This record gives sequence, structure tokens and C-alpha cells, in this order.
Amino acid sequence: MLTALEIVAYTAASLFYLSYLIAPRRGGDRVGRAALGIGAAFQLVDVGVRCVHSQHPLSSVAEVMALVGWMIAVGFLIASVRYRLAAAGAFAAPAALVMLVLARVVPAAPGAPAMGMLGRAHILLATVGVAVFTLAAILAVLYLVEERQMKRKQFGRMLGGGTPLDTLDRLASRCVSLGFPVFTVAIVTGAVWIARLGFVTGMQSLRFEHLLAVVTWVAFGVLLVARVGAGWQGRRAAWLTLGGFGGAFLVLVVYFVRHAAS
Repeated sequence: MLTALEIVAYTAASLFYLSYLIAPRRGGDRVGRAALGIGAAFQLVDVGVRCVHSQHPLSSVAEVMALVGWMIAVGFLIASVRYRLAAAGAFAAPAALVMLVLARVVPAAPGAPAMGMLGRAHILLATVGVAVFTLAAILAVLYLVEERQMKRKQFGRMLGGGTPLDTLDRLASRCVSLGFPVFTVAIVTGAVWIARLGFVTGMQSLRFEHLLAVVTWVAFGVLLVARVGAGWQGRRAAWLTLGGFGGAFLVLVVYFVRHAAS
């Protein structure tokens, strides 16, 4: 029942935000934000109920994916309190919806081995990192689209009224700056976890998602260095942000496919 309510609320939020993106109307963004908040609240209650039944947010790949969706929704809601980010809701709400739906269609993995504290810490940190990078990617997309509209002098159709480009760039930079150290610790704890499981010399240490995680870390590390050392911002930073997010998203997809096929 709770899952159905969450999906309905997230779907309503997606539709309100998308309609506002296409034809901005006064109050449309507030309705979308309210629907998204209701969906996030329902999901939080759902998390509590599942915890009672030993299905906490880090107990399986499916629950992790649902947690990523919830964090995207909550992260956007927090940011939208201070900044005018109605257009970002047209990306954040559908992202949260997709993650939740995928999480609920993934079959439970029977007999999954206990992860221990280190494994749970790795998954939690990786989840937070991916969620924050997703928000950075959403802001990067808005930046690129709005910049293109400005160059074409399409001021009458600016996304959601047009969030200032410097605001989008600054928020994306803050997201990356927050997500990078978290993702770094996630990679380190993941490597230690694999070592303790005795997989360092086996094929488990050569899995594709591990290499993707390192590539993602390098991409965001280069972005941070380029911003500070070379003054990168705007378009170049946005494209590199999307490249790094692509790696993080692929890591999640590989985990999802591997889990669904097992």
C-alpha cells in the first residue's frame, strides 16, 4: 500500500514539474514540490516499516536503489527551499520515481551473505555519493540547456523562468565537492571490504563496476582540480560533471543487472 502511495505521489510530482517546465504557471512548482514532499514522506515511513521486517535500506541492492531515489528527492527539496530550481524538479522527480520503481521490481536475492559493518558503510557512502552526483548532473543539464537558450535569445522560453547560470554552476560545484570525499571513502572501504573477503587475487577484484567506480572517481577528481587550478567553470565543468555521473550511473546499472540476473 505504501509503495503504491509513493509511486502515485512521485508520478504526480513528475507530471506537475514537467507541465511547469513546458508551460510555467504561477504556483505550479509549489504543487509539484508538495507532491514530491508527500512521496518522500511516504517512502520514509515505508523505510521504517521495512526496517521492522529486517529490510533496512542497506540490506539489498533493491533497497539501496530506493534509498538513492529518496535521497535525490530530499536533496532537491532542501535545495529548492533557498534556490529557484523548479526546472530541476522536472529531472529530480522522475529520477526518484524511476529508482523507486526499479527497486520494487528487483527480485530479492535469497541467501545473500552478511555484509558486516564495513560492507554496510561502503554501500551507504557509495549511495550518498551517487545521489549527490545525480543532483550535480541535473544542475549541469540545466546549465547547458539554459546557456544554449540564452545564446539563441530564447528568453521567453527559459526553463522554469530561468535559474541564473552562476547559481546552477555554483550549486553543481558544491554537490561535487560534497560527493567526492564521500565517494572516495566509499572506494577505500570497498577495497578493504573486498580484501577482507579474500577476493583481492580472484576475479571479484576485476569486476567491471570496480573499474567504473575508479574512472568515476578520477573524472570528478579532475573536475575539482580543474576548477581550482585552471578556473574551469560553466560549460566545460558541466560536461565533465555529466561524464563523471555517467560512470557513477553505470556502476549502479551493472549492480542492478548483476543482481537481477542472479
